[in-house]
Amino acid sequence: MSFSIRLANDEATVEPGSSVPVAFEIVNAGSKEEEFEISIEGLDPEWAAIPVPTLWVQSGETKVERIFIKPPRESESKAGIYPFVIRVRNLDTGESKTVQSSLAVNSFSHVSIEANPKRGTVTSMSRETAFEVSVINLGNTEENLQLFASDVDDLIAFEFEQNQITLGPGQQRLIPMAGTATKVKALQSMAIAPVTISTRSTDNPAVAANCQVHVEVRPIVSPGPLIAVLAILVVLVGWILSIPKPPEIVSYSVQPRSITVGDPVTLVWDSSHANSVTITAGGALNERLPADGELTFSPEAAGDYTIEFVAVSGKVRSKPIVVTVTVEEPPVMPEAKILAFAANQKEIPLGSSVVFNYRLNDAAVYAYLEPIGQIDPKATSIQVPSPPDDLPGKGVKTMEYTLIVRNSAGQEVKEKITVKFVKDSKAQIGRFSGDPLEVDPLIGRTTLRWQVTGAARLTLAYGDRTDELTTMDDRRDFIVSEDTVFTLTAVDDQGLETKKTITVKVKKEEEPNPPTVDPDGGDTGEPTGSTTGTTGTSTGGTAGGTSRPGGNR
Repeated sequence: MSFSIRLANDEATVEPGSSVPVAFEIVNAGSKEEEFEISIEGLDPEWAAIPVPTLWVQSGETKVERIFIKPPRESESKAGIYPFVIRVRNLDTGESKTVQSSLAVNSFSHVSIEANPKRGTVTSMSRETAFEVSVINLGNTEENLQLFASDVDDLIAFEFEQNQITLGPGQQRLIPMAGTATKVKALQSMAIAPVTISTRSTDNPAVAANCQVHVEVRPIVSPGPLIAVLAILVVLVGWILSIPKPPEIVSYSVQPRSITVGDPVTLVWDSSHANSVTITAGGALNERLPADGELTFSPEAAGDYTIEFVAVSGKVRSKPIVVTVTVEEPPVMPEAKILAFAANQKEIPLGSSVVFNYRLNDAAVYAYLEPIGQIDPKATSIQVPSPPDDLPGKGVKTMEYTLIVRNSAGQEVKEKITVKFVKDSKAQIGRFSGDPLEVDPLIGRTTLRWQVTGAARLTLAYGDRTDELTTMDDRRDFIVSEDTVFTLTAVDDQGLETKKTITVKVKKEEEPNPPTVDPDGGDTGEPTGSTTGTTGTSTGGTAGGTSRPGGNR
């Protein structure tokens, strides 16, 4: 087995429109550095992103890589479990291995409703008008929906051909709707009834949508009564013209009649035989308004507000028309909170991307990562590319990232993270070892081996001496008489350094045993367990590429 792969987690969960990382390990059990290719099978190619499709893994090294999966927030990204396979292929041997995982796509709901035509007409003779209601499921899960329709003044009764429907993800349904007039008369003022058509999920009332149409209520007069009325009018016209007509409010509208503090209320009126109109709204008097016009006011406190319309002609005032508007306190908006915000690394190589993991509460409706841009408040992570490499040499580029979160009322909270991007050297020290690392003081010999790539200059420092090395893959013998630190420094063509250090120690000689004591008080003069003979020392210069750190140069 030259290599193996292993998943960090058997299953990943993602919200459509958000990205989730899937981590896995590649273990190179071979005897040399190998290049591997990463691919993913079983998912829509547009869902998956592989930041590093090919990589090198040293012999015996375990490298952790990630792929990112982001299903779009569309009805085609259906909720459910999607099995997939991560395949890793050795580009040198062609050997290929796979691991299987699964992606759990969460459900989201979004419905839309429209109606045609936008305006219908009813009369005393023709009391019914027809509409066609279009309902679309834009979410990724099946929705059970109920349809409703109503007008403010209850002038029209509505009936759907089917008031409960079930729509799969991406499905659309056209539902006929009939409106029947309930309060229309042959002789009356024309009125326009605003109609609200809505749909709501029976499983989740928060999933809803609505649209607006209008129904025009027209009076109808038959030819016979119309001729009789005209005849009477011709006879009485002179008398009518001679009598001054009292002012009156012909029609009026107050919309809406139930609001929250700060919302506007629109007043529309039409008067006859009036020079002006006086309107009292919540205790505020508005005089000399046009005979036909429109006025908007916004209550600043909760309570019941009385609206009074009076038509004025000189000193003659019409009977007031009174309407009540209910004003309620606005709902308290919960504060947006940053529950978690962290970077996967606080110090990474320049050119590598950083992953920010975050979690916001349900009150957060807007999220912005500065200086990146707006992000999804319902997601849990985002991958951010490295800033541009504009450092002339080795150095650290510090970036400050600020997470800004707001609730629906615009209240804002912030949290900052600082990430350091380090510009590393191209020179890499693949191997630097000593054999042995603890030498016998009688021999004092150790062999240093090194293997370096990408270096323009290579030096070896030990004691107070520094040697220039000319080969990137070599060995050298050294004679040491004391503990010595060897530092190998590789410098690339931009002057950026990479260093590795090893310490070669000299074994300590054993202390002789103390002399034995005669029971009669005398000293035997001989140490217990001592051996005869003398300890010799090895001297001499270096030869055949052998150096003596800490001794004669």
